[in-house]
Amino acid sequence: MKRLIFLVSILFSIGTYAQEPSEEFLQKLDSLGATDTTAQAQMMYNKGVAQMEAHNYSEAITFFNQVFNYDGNFALAYLNRAICYMELGSSDKAIGDLKSAIAKDPKLHLAHYEMGLIYEKEKKPEDAIRSYSEAIKGDNKEAKYYYHRGVLVFQKDEFQKAKDDFTVAVSLKSNYAYAYNDRGSANLKLDDLDAAIKDYKKATELNPKLTFAFNNLGSAYRKKGKFDDAIKAYNSAVLNKKDYYMAFNNRGLAKFGKKDYAGAIKDFNQAISLKNDYAYAFNNRASAYIEQEEWDKAITDCDKAISLNAEYAYAYYNRAIAKEMKRDIEGACADWEAAGNLGLEASRSFYSSSCK
Repeated sequence: MKRLIFLVSILFSIGTYAQEPSEEFLQKLDSLGATDTTAQAQMMYNKGVAQMEAHNYSEAITFFNQVFNYDGNFALAYLNRAICYMELGSSDKAIGDLKSAIAKDPKLHLAHYEMGLIYEKEKKPEDAIRSYSEAIKGDNKEAKYYYHRGVLVFQKDEFQKAKDDFTVAVSLKSNYAYAYNDRGSANLKLDDLDAAIKDYKKATELNPKLTFAFNNLGSAYRKKGKFDDAIKAYNSAVLNKKDYYMAFNNRGLAKFGKKDYAGAIKDFNQAISLKNDYAYAFNNRASAYIEQEEWDKAITDCDKAISLNAEYAYAYYNRAIAKEMKRDIEGACADWEAAGNLGLEASRSFYSSSCK
């Protein structure tokens, strides 16, 4: 992840360095003849930023350390030293510096954002949300602040709040493909299929390589019953990513919806060949075999799905159907009972009507 770095141009403007800063550049800083502590602090800070831009994080830290010999309240130096520590994998030191940066300048929005990234990485969503919210309070509102908060509130099933954050994100950054995709997912959860399709399409237009957005678009079309459109979207997904087993599985579901059971089985086969422990694909292939009245194949696939996930209610349900068609009523009832105990209401109804 490329991070933003605050530059302060008290001495002179600093560019971005793609490689290690030259000795000539560093000598130019020294030749300015700065003697007061503020200028000395700024000079050390600029040298630290130059090293940081060259990805020399340890060297950058050395210069940021020297900043505090002249100015202990230099908030940006704390912030950028924290980013260096993050790049070097020292989260504890980074958090300490970010807290210092915020203490020196509570409105330093990027410090709150970087704190949020650390908390998010450490699986502390509530702390991360609070940090992103503080970043949003700053003078410079950035799309990524809203986006990251939106992702976390989405994970809390607060879909309207997530949608609101993604909406602000795309208003601030009109080409934010990830935010359009994720707003599409929020719309899908809010049962606004048309809005979801619109957002997923926008995401794929902005970034034709955003493979999962094509998969999501296909699923939205499939849920709407537009199976041909769904298949086209899944085609784009697997064209981008040849081993995208989930998209093969989902394309199989779209073909199943069109009653193209042979085509569905072909896609489920491909999904299984890419991921041989994919319980969903085994169960889905069993459903297609049931439609083709191939009961033994359906039972074998359900057996496999259950071996992979012993709490897979639909696999018990499908196996019960296949067993019933083979006149194994006792086995069917046992599976309907198991599926019912796992919460599948339709299976409870079958068990009550056929087994008691």
